[in-house]
Amino acid sequence: MTPHTDAPEGPSLRRLADAAEDRLGEHGLALRDLGVLGPEDPAASHFAAAVERGFYETVPTGAALRQQLEAHAADGRRRLGVYAPGDDPAARRPAATFEDFVQPLTTSPGRTVDAWLITDVTVSPDARRRGVLRAMMLRSLADARDAGLCAAALTATEAAIYGRFGFGAATRWHAVRIDVSGAPAFTGAPAGGRVTVEEPREIPGLVDELYGRVLPATPGSVQRTSFSVPRWEDREASRNEGRGSGLYAAVHRDDDGRVQGVALYRFEGWEKEPPTITVTAFLAATADARRGLVHHLARLDLVERIEWGRAPEPGWLEALFVDERRVSRHRGSDDLYLRVLNLPAAMAARGWAGDGEVVVAVEDALGAIDGTWRLTVRQGRGAAERLGPAADAVGLDAGLRLDAARFSALWLGGHSRGAGAAVLAEAGVVAELRAGAAEAFDGLVRPSRPLHTLVGF
Repeated sequence: MTPHTDAPEGPSLRRLADAAEDRLGEHGLALRDLGVLGPEDPAASHFAAAVERGFYETVPTGAALRQQLEAHAADGRRRLGVYAPGDDPAARRPAATFEDFVQPLTTSPGRTVDAWLITDVTVSPDARRRGVLRAMMLRSLADARDAGLCAAALTATEAAIYGRFGFGAATRWHAVRIDVSGAPAFTGAPAGGRVTVEEPREIPGLVDELYGRVLPATPGSVQRTSFSVPRWEDREASRNEGRGSGLYAAVHRDDDGRVQGVALYRFEGWEKEPPTITVTAFLAATADARRGLVHHLARLDLVERIEWGRAPEPGWLEALFVDERRVSRHRGSDDLYLRVLNLPAAMAARGWAGDGEVVVAVEDALGAIDGTWRLTVRQGRGAAERLGPAADAVGLDAGLRLDAARFSALWLGGHSRGAGAAVLAEAGVVAELRAGAAEAFDGLVRPSRPLHTLVGF
């Protein structure tokens, strides 16, 4: 068998993107690349208004708008908008919006890779069913691949939209309620260090430094956006004109005085029963910091419930309490979606727990990673060799056949739903062509730590 390492056969992603833009023209629409817009650019405010209206949100003005636009410019967000051919972006809102930018993604503990982040995707109701989303998405993915990025990422308001573009859900979020009435008892030894309550706006550099340490240790997480800075410092201009909205910071310091954890939380008011705090951010660099912060929050005076909208994977939080039933996971869903754009580069971009080899056929309608691939891990290094097209899977001795969305979802090891390749094979979602191949694939990609997305974007 002679390996083929050239690009996948069939239409290229760039040609598909160009064709999608041509079809927009047939509907009297044009895709415009606005680049990175400064906060003073009138096109930026019109674009922001279209985004907020697309998500049924209040359109920001004044200081709130400027704060948002400055943050987006700092992130280097590129705007794609869809307009009628004669429209001036400085004078009119687009019929559809799309933003992309580059941020680090942690693929495994100690390993990060630049990823192409996609956000603020909206399509006006009167522009739907004209190929608008396809044109924007394919243009963005083609640009990302041409720029050498191995993966794109997004979070989705609707789960069924992005699979056709090869995105798969790689992590999940968990909404947790903790009953802390009656002084809950904890398991294990007391946490080392101490926790103090501080004003978020008085510790700006502290959170930045801590996030810089926590991010590389948290696979499935990306660098926080610039807009999260004023939000976490409780100076978001859209809340109480930036003067503060009652956010608290619990700060854990170890015995040497170094900050190892921060929990941001807000009291929900006396009208809510039972008295409740909501955790809006939780960063911990050590096990002592994790335990210490939870112990502190669970013992706040007059508080009987903790609500936590982006809690970690099941396990350690429940184990902190003698009565594990105090922790209830009442909601949860898909969180970070990934799309592999360069399979050999993706294999090289993460760490691996053990050696192994498996041959998989990846079907990719966009052509980016279509093929039958030999995936190998040797001495902690991953590699991929293209043997031929996915259509020749059987003749090339592939053990597993799956589409680009499923491969992208499983690239970093899957998530707590347990839907690895073996489970998906039982469900008929992926095809196991050789007995045991699905379990072998799961064993190869299994992460050394659970995936968790610290913040959205």
